[in-house]
Amino acid sequence: MPRLPRYLLIWLSCTAASVTAVLATVQFVVGSTSHKPPVARSAPVVIDTPPAWQAGSPGPPQASPTASASVSPSPTVTQQPSSAPPSPSPTPAKAPPEAPRTSAPRPGVDCEQGGAGLHTVPSQGGKVTVRYGSRGVCLISAVPGLGFRTTTSQDSDDTLTVTFSGDDHRSVITATITPSAKASVRETSF
Repeated sequence: MPRLPRYLLIWLSCTAASVTAVLATVQFVVGSTSHKPPVARSAPVVIDTPPAWQAGSPGPPQASPTASASVSPSPTVTQQPSSAPPSPSPTPAKAPPEAPRTSAPRPGVDCEQGGAGLHTVPSQGGKVTVRYGSRGVCLISAVPGLGFRTTTSQDSDDTLTVTFSGDDHRSVITATITPSAKASVRETSF
């Protein structure tokens, strides 16, 4: 083979190998350092819980033992962080503002008589315990998970909404007695 075509073939081979190596390196570096585009997800998960009165045969007798069992641990959980070392001081600071709202969410809401009784609703952001009364829903406790903030709203006596908000996740729990006592959980990641 003559000298000139041999040099041309060697030059083309080296150039192709160099360009391929540079492109592969650039693609690797750009792919590993750039953020992935958001992935489309299915609709938010909604968990409908059955009313407490459907869980067992007699509703009111079950509500009383559950009420004393559920209400007792809530103050204990609230008191433990306050006696903890000073580092978790933001947690006790958030707990007292929740206490006034949990004791009397709205004046005139009947949560003591009738209704489906106590019900605890878990979510990724925390746990909510509500009492379904004959004419309204009352918040018993809202315990956020680590890194979550709690907000509550009750525009009417028959519907209560608790939202646990974190940096990249939100859990919205809605408890209602209309048309029947139930709670729904909507989880949203962003």
